[in-house]
Amino acid sequence: MPTSALAPARADHGARFARRFLSLACVAALLAGLAGCGSSSSGAGNDSGTPGGSNNGAAGSLGGAGTNSGGSGASAAGSSAASTGSTSSAGTSASGASGAPTGGASGAAGSSGGSAGSGGDVTLQPRDFPYCDYGNVPSATPPAAWDDNPTLTPLGINPFGAPALTIPVGYILLNEGPQGTTQVPQATQSSILARINDDLEFEISQSYLHLPPWTTGATASHYIDYMFVATGFPKDPNAGGDQGTEQQYADVETTSVAMTDQSQRFDLTHEFNHVLQTSYGTFPGNRISWLHESYNDYLILLTAEHAANATPGQSTQFALPNNVSYLDLLTYQQNYVPIESCGIAVKDGSMVNGPADFPTDITGFRYNDLFPLFIAQRVGQHFFADVWEQANGKEQVLQVMTRLLDQTRVSCMVGEYSARLALGDFGEFSTSMQRIANDPTMYTTLTTQNGMLTPTNATWLPRYTGRNMIPITVASGATQVSVDFAPDATGSNGTAEQMQIELVYRATDGTAVFGQPVTTGNASVSLSKPPKNNVVIAVVTNITFSGYKTAQSYGWDPNETFGYKLQITGGTPAPTTKTYF
Repeated sequence: MPTSALAPARADHGARFARRFLSLACVAALLAGLAGCGSSSSGAGNDSGTPGGSNNGAAGSLGGAGTNSGGSGASAAGSSAASTGSTSSAGTSASGASGAPTGGASGAAGSSGGSAGSGGDVTLQPRDFPYCDYGNVPSATPPAAWDDNPTLTPLGINPFGAPALTIPVGYILLNEGPQGTTQVPQATQSSILARINDDLEFEISQSYLHLPPWTTGATASHYIDYMFVATGFPKDPNAGGDQGTEQQYADVETTSVAMTDQSQRFDLTHEFNHVLQTSYGTFPGNRISWLHESYNDYLILLTAEHAANATPGQSTQFALPNNVSYLDLLTYQQNYVPIESCGIAVKDGSMVNGPADFPTDITGFRYNDLFPLFIAQRVGQHFFADVWEQANGKEQVLQVMTRLLDQTRVSCMVGEYSARLALGDFGEFSTSMQRIANDPTMYTTLTTQNGMLTPTNATWLPRYTGRNMIPITVASGATQVSVDFAPDATGSNGTAEQMQIELVYRATDGTAVFGQPVTTGNASVSLSKPPKNNVVIAVVTNITFSGYKTAQSYGWDPNETFGYKLQITGGTPAPTTKTYF
């Protein structure tokens, strides 16, 4: 596995190309206990932002804050049975549940108790969760028809001086100095440009994300510049590996490794995705940097599936390559942090980052793709692209979703996402996600306090939209497991709490079983099917939305914790030394 990293990006640039990859040492350290991992090369780290307004991270060094680069990281070993469906707590199959992907037509109510879905956005998986009815979810504006041979003109800005050679392919114009073809043959360059165009065409057709308006004739008809640097430009920076800018236009700038290192095949497309995202101008990277990476890597996940001739939403399991989605492990290791977060800022988790705090994202948490994947699979395939369209540049992601839907549906969405995480239940990616997430540190250990069970480590209590997962060993002969749930009245900063608990499990037949979520009092799940490993998971999710503020960086305090107590009937806390997918 390659360990070389791309050259450091210049300080005025956007997202770094090689940053997506943790070194093997970092992955091993993460598995051992959430050690901080930074860049394996020196230089300033960067994150995507609006053109001309990128964000610069701290100097990167292995184990410090900064960027994540180096060779592709291996996923955790092990695998679990594939998810083959879902059932309600009554054990009735949820096939035919509301909102099945039928092109937006109304779906019949599922036998598991889900209400009928109204016309709206399609989903990549059936809406088979019986406790959330998302109804008519808005869809993004369909993109313009893809043109394989668009008539475009160069930007002509030439920030590094006039190129010795330009190669136009589709929507991309590769610019290079006189040494470019000695490093990468021109035929190879052209084939890679064609591949990137194919990737973008597929991603756009699946997500409804749009090409920049200055490439489609909406505001202009220019190529996206790809600057092949360290090739002898008159003012060559001799460093690259990122999405940069030329005046108001986003571009991509890399050295030859972007085209020659096959382990980084998807990273070049990742940087062009940043060009598309940045062109919206609706989620500035200096306020919402997590989304620029998380949604981008969701697109890469789909591209990897497509490159293997698989189909989004297919019924058979798809094995993800090891250099895609492996940072989803961090979603489990740090499941108490907010969805809209750049992960932990210190190793013990006592300081958690907000949506914009990428310089102190010590593990690369923001590169997880699971929340956008969940939205596409269960809420609306094109809904997230509509969020990109409709955002006003001042809101966080869940605030936009709440405006487009309502708080009830978004709260339900946050809760269902937690339940899916607990079971590794992500459609055709379920087996891969269970392999990647095979780390029992995801589970919360409990301590008895005044006759009630409470989390042992208060540092890892849920933050906004965060969660705890508590495994429960089913008592011999039990036909039901129940938990009496008592959330604290307020969070650690005094915000009124709204928490929920739900009991879920993977049955021995591979199906996912979901109990009724409750916000207080008794939650239960019927054991109409035998639980795999004889274990049920209690999923505690923070669905508090009352703590939003008008802060510039983020809308809530990412370090406010929300506590709870519980009592278990029909089982006892299970060992937290293995996973229970």
